[in-house]
Amino acid sequence: MRTAVADWNAGGDSGNAPPRWVGVMAKGASIMARRHLAGLALLAIAAAVLSSAPACAEGGPLKGRIYKIGYAQIVEHPTFDEMRRGLLDGLAAAGFEQAKNMVFDYEYANGDAEKARAIAQQFVADKVDVMAPCSAPDALASVQATQGGRMPVVFGCVFEPVASGILKNAERPTGTNVTGIFAPPPIKESFDLFLQIRPSLKRIGTIYNSADPDSVAIDAAAKAEAAKRGLEWVEVTVTASVKVKAAAEQLAGKVDALVTGPDYTVATAYAELVKAAREAHLPVFALDGSAVGRGAIAALAPDPYQAGLAWARQLIVPVLLGRDPGTLKPVRLTRYELEVNLEAAKAAGVTVPPAIVQKAAKKYGG
Repeated sequence: MRTAVADWNAGGDSGNAPPRWVGVMAKGASIMARRHLAGLALLAIAAAVLSSAPACAEGGPLKGRIYKIGYAQIVEHPTFDEMRRGLLDGLAAAGFEQAKNMVFDYEYANGDAEKARAIAQQFVADKVDVMAPCSAPDALASVQATQGGRMPVVFGCVFEPVASGILKNAERPTGTNVTGIFAPPPIKESFDLFLQIRPSLKRIGTIYNSADPDSVAIDAAAKAEAAKRGLEWVEVTVTASVKVKAAAEQLAGKVDALVTGPDYTVATAYAELVKAAREAHLPVFALDGSAVGRGAIAALAPDPYQAGLAWARQLIVPVLLGRDPGTLKPVRLTRYELEVNLEAAKAAGVTVPPAIVQKAAKKYGG
């Protein structure tokens, strides 16, 4: 089942609907007679304007037009990949299909922030209709590349857009060319979950890339939550995926469990991290749902496919159909799924309470 920390936030879309034509009938036949010719002229002008106006958010793709989306993804990541799949399905459902009326230019930065900036600059040169960066580094690169311009940037795969420096405020429309969808991990609820499964936790280790602004922000929030609960938070930072296994080995024997965030560098080497943790009989928990299927014991996280659908339906489609991104409030996802991995729990000598297993939307290994 899904655990509703709060409902999906539709981003205030209903309050930003484009204006509609409103007709007012003048009272009195004499008034109508005097304005008959003027009314005919106004109707003719209105018809001409409507026939030449671009499609708005209530319409569909213009016939014969090819729409260009510049999509950049920092690394191959299960969460990001599923979000991209949902995005493409959401676009197709709205009438935007690859090889028909849409060019979906997918570029991969291979974890390199410099390459992310080069990709963003290329999208600007290509004059895409929408830039859709997936990750905080790609979003930052896109915002910088379009600064002072009007090319829409509609980001996704971001967790903390304000702390990451992408937005100044995520609670209202930006008034600029930027909007997006984001999903902060439910830190407090996640700690509740981890402690229900492992009440003896005292020292928690974590590994993250200090060059990823999202990971830095999530780590700070988790560290603050740990301090509130009297838990020690032990950090090891890495700059490349090849260093993740050594970082896990460094923490083994010093902490009671590992908690990993949705860090793209760590995700790339998650199998090595899990292997090192299991050799040390060290439980692994996560703030990223995709980690549970790969060896973490439990996590609370949004369904990334559904997040991709929301990204398309609530933001990218309206922008493609004429809405100004600056009028669309960023969408915050606040509904999470509980996932558990019973095989991972058994390997770490941990028993997941039956009540938690029963509530899980996804179960692995049992």
